[in-house]
Amino acid sequence: MAVQTQTVTSASNGTEKLAQTDAPASAKTSSYNTDGGVTSQLCTWIDDLTLEDIPEGVRTRAKYLFLDGLACALVGARVPWSRKAFDAMRNFEAPGPHVVIGYKERLGAVAAATLNGSWIQACEVDDYHSVAPLHSQAVVIPPLFAAAVSAKHHATSPRTIDGSSLLLASVVGFEVGPRVGMALHGTEMLAKGWHCGSIFGGPAAAGSSAKLLNLPAAQIEDAIGVACTQACGLMAAQYDGMVKRMHHGFAARNGLLGTMLAWGGYEGIKKVFERPYGGFLAMYGLGSKHTPNTKPEEIAKDLGSFWHTAEWIRLKLHACCGGIHGTIECLAQMQDLYPDRLSPTQLSTIKDIHIQLSDAVFHHCGWAPETRPLSATGAQMNTAFVAASQLVDRQVLLDQFASAKLDRDEIWSLVHKTHCSHTPDLDKPNIGCGSLITVTFEDGTQLHHSLLKPKGVDEPISNAEILLKFRRLTAGLITVERQAQIEKAVLEMELLTDVEELADLLSVEVRNPLL
Repeated sequence: MAVQTQTVTSASNGTEKLAQTDAPASAKTSSYNTDGGVTSQLCTWIDDLTLEDIPEGVRTRAKYLFLDGLACALVGARVPWSRKAFDAMRNFEAPGPHVVIGYKERLGAVAAATLNGSWIQACEVDDYHSVAPLHSQAVVIPPLFAAAVSAKHHATSPRTIDGSSLLLASVVGFEVGPRVGMALHGTEMLAKGWHCGSIFGGPAAAGSSAKLLNLPAAQIEDAIGVACTQACGLMAAQYDGMVKRMHHGFAARNGLLGTMLAWGGYEGIKKVFERPYGGFLAMYGLGSKHTPNTKPEEIAKDLGSFWHTAEWIRLKLHACCGGIHGTIECLAQMQDLYPDRLSPTQLSTIKDIHIQLSDAVFHHCGWAPETRPLSATGAQMNTAFVAASQLVDRQVLLDQFASAKLDRDEIWSLVHKTHCSHTPDLDKPNIGCGSLITVTFEDGTQLHHSLLKPKGVDEPISNAEILLKFRRLTAGLITVERQAQIEKAVLEMELLTDVEELADLLSVEVRNPLL
């Protein structure tokens, strides 16, 4: 679908925009000044997009991404840091109609969106984008549930949101986040110390939830402007504490808040991506090593012809930072190639492990641990710890980060023998999360191996594999009957007459908490 830049007076699919009794500016008949800038191009595209404009394969992939996100939320709902977050939030937030996934109690819209976004990112088993790093599920799904329920319970103009609207809005969110990230040179934000997904995620959350509520382009711009001015996320959160788990929840909250305010007629920053003074790209582009320091054209590039939803959103097969997946699989290949040298009995003869990484992954995950043991968060973000886990356990799943396994001598012996460095060879275009590894033994022999793209990047994970992942992750947490109900509701999303029916299926006490 080509980007439209004319004044919009009616929805392209013939539907009426959501009426605002106290905010006439929200009516569809209001004019929208499309100045040709990327902000207005993006907002007009969001406004005009219909489900029929989206290729069938993209729509199908979006449903599987949604299902995977719900599995991640159910797994993440009851880990210790999520329980603490829920208990803390419940103590000062009033009850409301909004589902908190994995709990029977319900809260208000903003609190629920924040927590649900935190649950999806709680265990590092969610999605990631290897070019413009963010976790789209965590910033898109929670505000959509909150916006749908808010619409149904609106005091003056209630409206029931159906599954087709949910699917359409999901694709919008999956498309917006990566484009905003690529405008800031993608992985550079991570190398600079920002938790980039929580920076890029706010506009995605706002754009998708505003689309769900059928707001016009002018108010979509308001929503995105409010979300952008709240952008946040310090990557120092990865070393210890719990707040790293909530960063994408903050982005979900920021986007939802922007949409709720815009829905009520509150105006946000205009031209937020173009403003040279205090604009989103201008500020986060400061200190860039690239020339030009930002690429605003990426925001509207190939809208409607290239779909990140189906092409570049990856799903994790290992329970750690996506940037370390190449290291895991490189070591797994080495274990297959050299079974004797890397057998459990021979690991003590290793003298040194040198792991070369891309610039972003090195800064994000290549640091040397300062303390023993690491927190679960730090362990999942640390290349040396993850590499040692693969060598010892031959897998990197949630079990490797259980509290009882964070201080094992056999792991730390290898951690202390591991050092990471940056190699420009892995910074080249179209290389995702790769790794070059040299293992040196006490007798002087060396093993060398490299892997440029882990599975999921080099070979996308199939929809069938996503379904198996959903069933595996939720087995024992919810009943088989509940699994089947959620699967059907998501994979037949267009048949849903009320999004709240799906949300209700997630209002369940999760059993057998992990970690």
